[in-house]
Order: sequence, then structure tokens, then C-alpha cells
Amino acid sequence: MGVKRSILLICLATCCIMAQQDSGTLHASIEQALAGSLQEITFTYTLGDEAITEGGGIRFEFPVAYAETEFLFWSKPQTKEADLLGFVSAMTSTGQDLICTSYGIAGGIFQCMLPRGTLNAGDEILVSYKGVVQSLARNFKVRAEIKTSADKPWDKIVNPPHIKILPHDAKTMIATSPADLRVDEPFDLAIVVLDKFGNLASGFRGNVRLQSTDKLTILPEAYTFTEEDNGKRLFRNLKYRTPGFQQISIKTADEIKTSIHYSWVSESEIKFRRYFGDTHFHTGSGTRNRGFFGAAPKSHDHHSADINVLPLKAFQHLNAGGDHRGNFTTAEEAYTYAKEVVRLDFASASEHDVALFDNEAWDISQSTSERFYEPGRFTTLFAYEWTAGITHHIVMYKDPGLKVFNRRDYPDLLSLWQALDEQGRPALTLPHLTWDFEEHTNWNHINNVYRRIGEIYSLWNGRYLVQPGDEPQRFELGKDDKWSYQHAWSKGHKIGVVGSTDNHLGRPGANNYTIYTQHTGGLAAVLSKANNRDQLWNALENRRTYATSGTRIYLDFTVNGHPMGSEIESHDHPVIAGRAGGTNKLEKIEVIKYDGEDYTTIYSSTPNSAVAEFTTTDQEFDSDCFYYFRITQTSEVPGRLWTFPTHEMAWSSPIWVTAKK
Repeated sequence: MGVKRSILLICLATCCIMAQQDSGTLHASIEQALAGSLQEITFTYTLGDEAITEGGGIRFEFPVAYAETEFLFWSKPQTKEADLLGFVSAMTSTGQDLICTSYGIAGGIFQCMLPRGTLNAGDEILVSYKGVVQSLARNFKVRAEIKTSADKPWDKIVNPPHIKILPHDAKTMIATSPADLRVDEPFDLAIVVLDKFGNLASGFRGNVRLQSTDKLTILPEAYTFTEEDNGKRLFRNLKYRTPGFQQISIKTADEIKTSIHYSWVSESEIKFRRYFGDTHFHTGSGTRNRGFFGAAPKSHDHHSADINVLPLKAFQHLNAGGDHRGNFTTAEEAYTYAKEVVRLDFASASEHDVALFDNEAWDISQSTSERFYEPGRFTTLFAYEWTAGITHHIVMYKDPGLKVFNRRDYPDLLSLWQALDEQGRPALTLPHLTWDFEEHTNWNHINNVYRRIGEIYSLWNGRYLVQPGDEPQRFELGKDDKWSYQHAWSKGHKIGVVGSTDNHLGRPGANNYTIYTQHTGGLAAVLSKANNRDQLWNALENRRTYATSGTRIYLDFTVNGHPMGSEIESHDHPVIAGRAGGTNKLEKIEVIKYDGEDYTTIYSSTPNSAVAEFTTTDQEFDSDCFYYFRITQTSEVPGRLWTFPTHEMAWSSPIWVTAKK
């Protein structure tokens, strides 16, 4: 009853502050705009039956951003400098003055108020905005509210206009197919075309030709994209007829960068197949996409707090989550992007455990995940981000209907794990590393039951957050670095690794295909018998995982035939084998060993190829140890001035070996 009553109070408060306004109408001077383009937009509000008197007016909320993604959203509204981006001005059809101001936690709200006089039915308020629109090609539903007088609440405008944001021309072409196949096994190849911002380039009408490393593969004729393709094309029932690493490349007359990957083609039965996904991304659905953030009253004075005028600390308590950009993205859009655009095999939204992420928001998150689940094609799990201090963890469930144990009621890892014990259902807690503060407590307590895997790479390794360049090994290296996995492993934490994005733009799985596709991270690769919840969960629990910095690098790693993540015993010198298929040439492949004292590289090579295989024996084996496999590719942008290099990487989960005397 307590939870239901709390939801009711919030809903009542929201209705109070955002009542429906039925009589007036709002129109925008444009219906569509090119992503990232400069626009001058006039919003015209025509009054209905109810007049606007002194202290009344209109306000808007635009999606704006800060730091690394500021240029990807709308120019921040401002009312001071007419020659600068984001300038807002207003007038009335009657010639009366309006006072315009901008405010809000992120600065995305602007309002134009009537200081004196009255506006009557049929009068108009005309608000002009000049700035750069968002780079994300999705419909922008204009958020606007009307206030009829100084002592009245803000009323939500019914049926506001939508502005369709259009993608640019194609800049990147991605080809995806299964990572593991048998000889003569039919498979589908998907080709997806993106613009410079990572939007689906739906207007692409170019011609493509396919080429295979397997000369026996029968490929379709050259193909020209049509309007019906909408920027993506599926070529069905292709077959490789030759074992080994194989790939299909794309040739196009247009100057479009292509992204392709290798598949391993086997002559024998496949025990585990590789599936790529993103286990960590955020959307505005985590706070139910609340516009102008209505908060429940803190007292019985019947006045609802306007979150946008709260101090930052108080705001963060309530809403330091969602998409961080005004809650304009949705989980549905994000899953669609993951499934249909970047063609991931699995994904799980993991909204922050803020106060607004209540039971209703959690239900929405779970129902959206359930709706996108398509066994064999796309698997969804159920997750949220526990955000106590700087020891953030993704709490992941296989099954729906379980609880959110938020950081306010469960403020440390021990209380969180105890709550999961009492719940008694399958759960994982994945450490998510951010800033490397000295006082963190991530590795203070060992829990090899719930903390089976963790993020070794996310957008927090990227150059857009850690200037000036990428730091792919930021959370890997250093036995004495208290933030690193090498430190955690040396202390007895048996944690496998995954990559993730931590994307807040509704773009899970996005990689930095161009300099404009920022806020990108890594991918989680899972070795599973099938693409469904039961089998993927089994793989995650058994640490049959590896991490990439964002591309579909193929990696295989075994010790005495046991897969990554295993705990084994060995009487003799362990036989270590690895296989890698890069998305570019491999600069270095390495096997790292920890013997209880130091980390050493026991195998290293520099292949002059995008593929490599090796087998080696650890002749120095005489005590308990563990091994992991690491690969580094050559730079994606070699020799170009004024660009930061991108050395894509991949890391296996360790294999722990006990010396059997």
C-alpha cells in the first residue's frame, strides 16, 4: 500500500503542476529540419477561451546537453545576445511586451511572460528561436506549457507540434553476420547505412557489390538501395563453403567508410557461438520522460516543487539519471536502434536508481525489454544501475518481476548483496568504473557469487570524456592501481570482463564511426549455446565473456581446452591457445599471466594480418595462476594530422588455473 500511495501522490502532484490545457493551439513554422542544421523557428500560440493576464505566459523545454555531447543537441536557449546561437525573442499580435528568460538545471527551458495587461481569445504569442537543432534523427515533440496568470499553475499544451529531424547523407556502411558458422550453414548478411551522426541514412540510394574471402561463396549481384530499404538491406541464405576465418566486404562507388568483421567457419559442431551486445545504456524512460520535471510536494502546503529551480544537489537526488539530457529519449527507441540499426544480438537498458525511477518506471522498463525479446534473434535482460557514491554497479536479472534495491535504502555493496540473497533469484552485479578517485571502495569486498563479470571498457575510456586521447587500458593495467582489474584480480576477485557503452543518447552499441559519433563505448561478447535468456545467462554466470572497445572483434581463448572464465586444475604445463579476427590489422596479440606476485607477458606476436592463431605452453607453470588474452589493432586513422588514434582492443575473461601436485 505504501508504494501505491507514493505513486498516487506523485501522479496527483504531476497533474496539479501539468494540467491539460485544451483551448489554445500551438504551431511551429517548420515541420522538419536536417540533423545538426541551423534553423530559425517561430512558435505561434493562439489563445483559446481563457485569457492570459499579468504574470502569465508560455514556456518551452528543449533537449540541450553539456560537456562531450553539447554540440549534438539543440543550442542552449539564451535571451541576451541576438547574434549568438540559441537566441530567443517574443512578441504578441497585439503589440504588448513580453519578458523572456532562460533557466533550468541544464539550461534548456525558456519562458516568455506578460508583465502587464491582458491577452484575449484569438490573440497570439509568437516566440522565435535561432539555433542548431539536435543531431539525433528522431521526431522532436515540442514541450510547451501555458500559465494564464501569476497565481495559476503551468498547464501542458495539448497536441503540440512535432518537428521531424532528418538524417544526413551516408558516411558509414556496416555489414554484420553471425560470428560463428559451420561450412554450408545458411546465414543472413545485414548492411546498414549511417550518416555522420550515427543516424540511419534512410535516403541512401547507392549501389553496392559484395566480395568474399571465400571464393566458393555464391554472392548476389550488385544491389542498388531503394526507398523501401530505408537505409538497411538483408541478404539472405548466404553460405561459406571453406573453413577458417572468412568475411564479406562491401564495395561502393560512394566515398563511404565500411565496417566489416570476420566469422569463424567450422567443419565440426559448434559448442559456443559469439553474440555481441550492450548491457548498459540509459534513456528518459527511466524517469517516465517527464517534461518540466514535476516533483511531489515535500509538505502539505499543496504547492508542488519545480525541480528546475531546485539547487543542483537536491535535483541530483531526485533525477540524476535518465538520459541526462532532459529525458527526451525512450527505451523503445533505444532498443530499436540496438536491434534494427547496429544489429546487436542482446541488450539491456539499465536506468539509474534515482527517486523518479519508481515502481511505475521500473515496470515500463521491464515491459519494454519484454516486448523486444525475440529468442534466436534478439535477447533482452532486465537491469538498472545502482549508483551509491562512486561504486556504481549494474544490477542485472534474467527474469522480470524482481525488485530495484536503490542506493538510498541500500547504500553499500554489502547491503545490496544481502538484499539479493534474501530475494533468492538469479542476479549479477557488474562494477561500472568512472572517475579514478583514490577513495573508491569497489574492490574492498570480494563477492564471486554476484560479481561474476564487470565492465573493463565503456565511454569512460573514450577521448570525449578523458581528453585528449582514448585510454582503452585505463581500467586494466596496474597491480597497485586501486581502480584496475589487475589490482582486483590480484586480490582474489574472480571477475570476467565485458564492454559496454553507458550511452545516454538512446544509441546503445554505437561506435565512433566518425568524429561526430561521440558518447560511444564498448561491446560485450558472450560465448553461448544459443541466443536466448537461459543460455546467455548461463554464459554470463560462467564468465564466458570478453570485452571489445566497440567493434566486433572475434576472440577465442582456451587453457587445456577450457573456455575463458573457467576455473580449472592442471597437473602439467598448461596448453594455451588463442584465435583472433580483427576489424583491422592486428598490431599485437598477448597472453598475460599472473602468478601471485607479478603480471608478465608469456606470449606475444605482431601479426601482419587481421587474423591470427597460436598455441603455446607455459613451461614456467609451478603454482596457482591465471591467464588472459589481449589484442590491439592498428590505428583506424594512421598518419592523419589533428586526429586522435583509435586502437581498437579486445580482452578475454581470465582463466584461473590451480596447480595440482
